[in-house]
Amino acid sequence: MRNKNWPEKLVTYLQENLDTPFKWGTFDCCLFAANAVHAMTGKDFAEPFRGKYTTEKGAAKALIKYGHGDIKSTLNAIFGPLKPRLNAGRGDLVLVETDTGDALGVVASGKIWVATLNGLATMPLNRALGCWSVPCHQ
Repeated sequence: MRNKNWPEKLVTYLQENLDTPFKWGTFDCCLFAANAVHAMTGKDFAEPFRGKYTTEKGAAKALIKYGHGDIKSTLNAIFGPLKPRLNAGRGDLVLVETDTGDALGVVASGKIWVATLNGLATMPLNRALGCWSVPCHQ
């Protein structure tokens, strides 16, 4: 469940990482998204993966060994089935297609935030292939 002050925590997390470059096993798309969820909920869904890889090939192997084979299947197991992109709201995770394959992003300020070699970047919401809702505080 998201903390009561999750919007502020998400914004703070994004601001603190605007210039953090993409790095496998430290700040790649999956760990960027997992860290955002951790900021909002205090839960770390990527704990089994942390410290297990440092390369793209290692990340793929980690998804097989500790996840469900790929990003989409692994997130489906954690958050339930991928929903249509029109369901994406602030704080949700989205699947986007990049030149190197599927990647995770986080929705905030009406955009998708993604980790890149030069730090965080944004893309329009219509680039989302689908989304996973992070459960809200009730």
